[in-house]
Amino acid sequence: MIFAVLFGVLSPAGAAVPRMLKVFMASLVVWILLAMALAGSSWPSLVGRWPRYEGLLTIGVYLAVFVVGAKVLGGNRSVPRWRVLRLSLAAVALPLLIVSIMESFGLRPLGGGLDVRPGATLGNATDQGLIGIMIAGVLSAQISHERGWQLWLGRAGLVAAATVVVLSGSRAALAGLAMVAIWGAVLWTRGRSRSPLMTVLGPCFSVAGLALIVLIVPATRERLFATGTVDGRWLLWDRSLALVRDHLWFGVGPSNFVDALPPYLNDAWASRVGDSFPTDSPHNWILQSLTAGGIPLLLLVLGCAAAAAWCFYGRLREVPDPDLRRQLLVGGVAVVAYALALLTHFTSIGTIALAALLCGGLVGRDRDASAVGSAGPAGMPPKLSRTGPLVQRIGGIVFVCGCLAVAIPATLAEWSMGAGAQAARKGEVEQAEQAFQLSRSLRPWDSDTALLAAQAFAGPATTGDQSAAQHAVEWGRLALDATPRSHEAGLALAVGLIYNGEMGDAKELLDRLLSEAPSSPNLYIQRGVANYGLGHPAESINDLQKAAALDPALEEPWRILSAIYERLGDAEAAQAARERVNALGS
Repeated sequence: MIFAVLFGVLSPAGAAVPRMLKVFMASLVVWILLAMALAGSSWPSLVGRWPRYEGLLTIGVYLAVFVVGAKVLGGNRSVPRWRVLRLSLAAVALPLLIVSIMESFGLRPLGGGLDVRPGATLGNATDQGLIGIMIAGVLSAQISHERGWQLWLGRAGLVAAATVVVLSGSRAALAGLAMVAIWGAVLWTRGRSRSPLMTVLGPCFSVAGLALIVLIVPATRERLFATGTVDGRWLLWDRSLALVRDHLWFGVGPSNFVDALPPYLNDAWASRVGDSFPTDSPHNWILQSLTAGGIPLLLLVLGCAAAAAWCFYGRLREVPDPDLRRQLLVGGVAVVAYALALLTHFTSIGTIALAALLCGGLVGRDRDASAVGSAGPAGMPPKLSRTGPLVQRIGGIVFVCGCLAVAIPATLAEWSMGAGAQAARKGEVEQAEQAFQLSRSLRPWDSDTALLAAQAFAGPATTGDQSAAQHAVEWGRLALDATPRSHEAGLALAVGLIYNGEMGDAKELLDRLLSEAPSSPNLYIQRGVANYGLGHPAESINDLQKAAALDPALEEPWRILSAIYERLGDAEAAQAARERVNALGS
């Protein structure tokens, strides 16, 4: 995306973002920076957190892609560029479809286990569906100048994109595709018939056909009627609102949701969702705005959306080309469908980049025609008029170079991070330590390098590897120093302390964590282990039984209980615990 911004910066001068929208965007950025500064962990909030790293760099790239979209796709002379974009997206949809089909048959050409929901090239099934929505939306416009192979490529891309959405199994993406299908059918019937009946029947037939296809695909049909994730979403939103109520005006800062949420999770969350996979987003862009920057940030986001809608309406009124008008209309529907889908999903660079490019293209307006005259835009002297674009290019290049200086070594660090995690799983502790140290040197700004290293070492530490336990303690302390409110870092450190023989320190840390998050089964499990190591079997049994009661699907507390009962000589209780483990495993 950064390189795409570079090419956009170097492209010939085109359209621009309207001034009103610039004011809203500048205010939005200022408030985000203020929320970052006021966050409990300001530096991690500023640079972003794993896995999406939506800090200053990524948010800056989002805005830069939007500006490039306005420059390249905006204005009344942008029909050829929209045509190039259509062909590009159609070409992209074909390999995306191939990977999606392979994954639907259980293959994983890009990695990932069979127990993980496939996500094609984006790593997440809903992200895959959202990209399919936007591609299908752009390609659903009827362009009169497309002939021959261009026409057939566009049609093939449209079918491929729609199929990608269906194979994703995402309810939010399917709802967005239905919106695109309805609007595409309306435009198609209007262009071929003036009958009001056909205008109504066309969208009905398109939705009925989509519903039939969804019901034919077994995996999509099964997921469509599953309720597990729906229940989890309602619980997540409820707990997120509880968090928002305590941080109405400034939120908890961007990227700090994962650390701020655990104290608000309750017993219902533990039993129905669990805490094995910490949640780092409320899966709703309204709640995400509120948690990141409070009510003012949400109002600014809504203000930006309203200003963009007004600019889009103004652009539609001045577009003379019917092809461009149709393209803008379907592009607008695709963006709206994406925004509605984000009411149940999280933001990420994989989807926002394309959405930002399209949004820029929808609102970009031609520069003031007076630039052709001797006085330049708005009476600006000719010399300043000529140097303006040069200054913008230089500023853009400096921005891109700064981004690349951070992004390239951070990307290279992924290889050593992956190697470290794999070595830790194999028990090759020293090789893992060297790999994680290399990753830290490549991205020293990233607090989650230490967190991921601590979690990687915590696994082999539980098998009795003393060296792994020591490294888990070292990395865990680094992670907790950088993000003091992180329960993930605290849990990894506690595991390292337990298996490093520091039971007292581990229990003290776990007591503090449980005082903040009293509904965490994993914290109770580890405190149960620490209590037993300190010679307090009764307290240990209480903690493990509490963990089992909070999350009845967990095997681990019963497995540990069976070992404790056996050592205490209670054969009957040990047998009952083993039977519970077997029942849960089956």
